[in-house]
Amino acid sequence: MIANLAITVGLLEVVLRAQQKIGPLYDLDPDPSAIIVGLSDDLNHVHLPSREWDGDGIRRMNEANATDCSVRLLFMGDSFMEGLTTDDTVPVHVRHFFGRTKGREICVFNAACSTYSPSIFTVQAKRLIPKLEPDFVLIDVDETDIYDDYHRYRELVTRDASGSIAAVRRTPITARFQQGLVDATDKVLYLHRLFAKLYFTKVEYPAAFARYAGNRPADLFWLSRLPAAEARTRYPEAIDYFETTLDDLTSSVAARMGGPERLIFLHHPHLEHLRANGAFNGVVSTTIRKVAARHGVRYYDATEDLKAEFGDKATDYYILDDMHLNALGLRAYGLAVAKYLAREIAH
Repeated sequence: MIANLAITVGLLEVVLRAQQKIGPLYDLDPDPSAIIVGLSDDLNHVHLPSREWDGDGIRRMNEANATDCSVRLLFMGDSFMEGLTTDDTVPVHVRHFFGRTKGREICVFNAACSTYSPSIFTVQAKRLIPKLEPDFVLIDVDETDIYDDYHRYRELVTRDASGSIAAVRRTPITARFQQGLVDATDKVLYLHRLFAKLYFTKVEYPAAFARYAGNRPADLFWLSRLPAAEARTRYPEAIDYFETTLDDLTSSVAARMGGPERLIFLHHPHLEHLRANGAFNGVVSTTIRKVAARHGVRYYDATEDLKAEFGDKATDYYILDDMHLNALGLRAYGLAVAKYLAREIAH
């Protein structure tokens, strides 16, 4: 019996090592340097330098910016602004619009990154504006940013002596997940690695994540789905914190751009904004507008323009079963932003 068990274990070990070499179907020998990446104690998480992003987190384009531009635009945002493929991004569509219809060569810099929000934008702006010297900074504030600022990053921010956000530390549970994968697969026997990885991913990490998340809502739109009055009554702290963070961001950018006239806030619709029943309450957009007005900053909410363009076919512009705009939707949003800018930045 012991001999049979030993033979079975040996065969399993051979099979696991073989699948690792030909696939792997289930990775039991990951490169630690490929796992523990992208975390930052300044920007929480970053794009590593690659064919897609440069060392400052700026997304590369198939056609690089010209050395001499009539205007330099720095775009910041989350995954909506980050875009899809290399040229399926709002900044690229803006650039092409000005070149095609206005005969103007403009430079665009796309610093967007998934789940970035005003907390991280504040740190980004302080670093990128002096380095890139843009003529305008355009910040796309997403509906999910109130969740990210309040629930995801609030306890991770570091502030300077004035109270302004100076850094957003790495998310501890993400660091634990990365290190856990490394530890689970750092075993001599592949069979040991298999059981260790399964235990970590199916038992240990889910339990740790549940403890870390605590009472945090699972729905990124937890506030947006409520009637506006109810949202303001139930979650005033979250709304106030979001507004305060936007104030910090606005002041930080204005101070480095020589005034508020060089900053433009953008806002795009989710599919729920475009439905007849108005499934989202407008609290996020109202808060952005309030902060923009207080500081004398321009604000372009593309919701009404895209609602008119999409008509009753709004679903055709979004990825199926996903919140994001598809390539057609990104092009429409990019053109809407471009037309707005053509009116606003005449020089």
